[in-house]
Amino acid sequence: MSVVRSDSARLRAQGDDVRARALAIKARAEAMNWNSVAATAFRAEIDLTADALGRSAAALDTAADALANHARAVDEVKALIHQAQQWAGEKLDEARSIAGNVVRVVHDVAENAVTGFMTVLASIPDQVSKVSVSVFRVFGVDVAPETVARARDIVRAVPNRPDDGSQDWLDVQRVLGGRGR
Repeated sequence: MSVVRSDSARLRAQGDDVRARALAIKARAEAMNWNSVAATAFRAEIDLTADALGRSAAALDTAADALANHARAVDEVKALIHQAQQWAGEKLDEARSIAGNVVRVVHDVAENAVTGFMTVLASIPDQVSKVSVSVFRVFGVDVAPETVARARDIVRAVPNRPDDGSQDWLDVQRVLGGRGR
């Protein structure tokens, strides 16, 4: 964007230069010590030329403003992409870590740790002799099944991490549900 900003500044300077030349030409024509019908026609022609130069300077100013506005708009989008990349990148990294490192661990519940519900189960005629509990673990920490399911959904929805600064981060943010998740 620095090229666009320098082009904008260059256009603005060119507009100022054209405007200054128009004023200088007009001032010189007025300052001429020449009075005749031809001099009046010449001064009128100089006025028309100076006015045309003024319009050209205004067009250069308009182009400079358009380039500056474009640069600002691009900067705003780049900032949104950066924010999306930071937020969605964290969510994506976390989901990939969970989905890639989750293990299902099955624990046998000791007889003396049987809850009331398990006691009821144990009293049914088939005699439940052993109770097992299955949990998800990531790096030794128990993780809720919903968290694992959400992580797997995210990894399926975003199989490839976008390049840094890519506009695709805005899509990833939208897929992950915006800032609310």
